[in-house]
Amino acid sequence: MKIKKDILIQKMGDSYVAYDNDKSALHELNETAYLILSGFEKGKTKTEIISGIISKFKVSKEEAKKDLQKFIQLLEKKDLIVGKK
Repeated sequence: MKIKKDILIQKMGDSYVAYDNDKSALHELNETAYLILSGFEKGKTKTEIISGIISKFKVSKEEAKKDLQKFIQLLEKKDLIVGKK
C-alpha cells in the first residue's frame, strides 16, 4: 500500500498531521496513525509496520494487526491510500 502522492505527513510540535493537498484537507493523527502512514510512505510492508507497532507500543501481535486493519479501512474511506490490501 502507498499513500497518495498529494498527501504530506508531518510532525508539528507534539502533534501529527496528514495534509491532503488535492482536497485541501488536514487530518490530525495520533502517534500510531503517524507510525502507520509514515511506514507506508517509506514503502514498508504491513508486516514491518505491525512489528513497529508492537515494538513501539508493547502490544500483542493480534492487537497490532487489528489496529492496522481498522486504520487502513479509515484511510481508504478518506481516500488517502492506494494499492492492494
